[in-house]
Amino acid sequence: MDKLQIIKEIFDTDSQTDKKILALIQSEKNNRKTKENIIQIDERETTRKPVSLRVNINTGKERITAMAEDVSMVGAFISTNKKINQGEKIAVRLISPAGEEFDFISEVVRVDPSGIGILIKSISAFQEERFHQFVKQL
Repeated sequence: MDKLQIIKEIFDTDSQTDKKILALIQSEKNNRKTKENIIQIDERETTRKPVSLRVNINTGKERITAMAEDVSMVGAFISTNKKINQGEKIAVRLISPAGEEFDFISEVVRVDPSGIGILIKSISAFQEERFHQFVKQL
C-alpha cells in the first residue's frame, strides 16, 4: 500500500487533501534530515576533549548540578540522570578546575540514558574567546 492510500484510509480525505498531507510529511522529514546533518557536520569539525568538569544547568524549571564528560568548541556531553528533552534550550555554566566559569545558552541535541549532548547556541564574545582558549589548552 502506498503512502497516499494509507493517508486516504486514515483520514478519509479527497485526493487533493491527501497530496497536501503527503507533501507536509515529506517536507518535515527533509527539514529534520537537514538539521541532523548540520549538527553532525559541526561535531565533525571540532575535536571533543575528555574532561571531568562541574556544570550547573538551568532549564527554566529547575537547577541541576552535573558533570561534563567532554567538551569541544561548539558543545559538550553532560552526564546527568535528570530528564531534559532533545530540542530544549538550557542555560549552562561550565566551571574549570581553576574556578573559571563559562556561561552559555545551549540546545540539547542528543539524549541518552547517561546524559545529554549540547550545542552552544549563544555565548558572549568575551566568554567565547576565553572558552576557546580553555578548550585549546586541554
